[in-house]
Amino acid sequence: MTTENDHTGRGRAGSALTGAALLFVLLRLLAVSHYDWHTAFALLHTLDLEDAPGLFLGTFMADSRISSALLVLMVPLTVFYAVGTRSRTAPLAAAVLVAFLVAHVLTYHRWWVPVGAVVLTGLLVVVERLRRRPGLTGVVTFVLRRFGYVVGAVALVVAALVATPWVPLERIGTDEPFEGYVMETSPGFLKVLGAQEREFRILRAEDVRSRTELADH
Repeated sequence: MTTENDHTGRGRAGSALTGAALLFVLLRLLAVSHYDWHTAFALLHTLDLEDAPGLFLGTFMADSRISSALLVLMVPLTVFYAVGTRSRTAPLAAAVLVAFLVAHVLTYHRWWVPVGAVVLTGLLVVVERLRRRPGLTGVVTFVLRRFGYVVGAVALVVAALVATPWVPLERIGTDEPFEGYVMETSPGFLKVLGAQEREFRILRAEDVRSRTELADH
């Protein structure tokens, strides 16, 4: 039976999630624009509601160094959370992260990433066994109970610090070729963010002779 308190709790959780999502988007706009107000405002108008999944996943996949660090941290924490709780979504999240880990290693050949994840997992197991000793009591409980907050905090820190946009870097062939990120493609126009100076440009499609995606190494 659903009580009024249940509805109130869900409403608060929903409001907190919505607020965190809006803050994430705001921080991404500011970080990508190098905290330039006008550029961030211009980028705002390139976003649609359906862009949200791509913006979120693209944030963590755009910079391989950030992806490496996040996988080392989040894979063990998520697996540990899935084992230590009865959450139905945690095992799925853990499986997705493991798949990301495999793809990351195969792409960038950074074998230290899974090694780091295994080491961190071992440390969590040690903490679990020693948690009743003075000074360590409650560490594991803290992680398990506040896992959502930990993930949210990590996401917001990444959003605020990662300046790489959520779309691939391209070499734009015009009269003066340059490197940039195509943030939106409209009929007859391209909205592009420069890679170095972060200048926001609107180009006519007919002036763009070529577009070459530049892989992140």
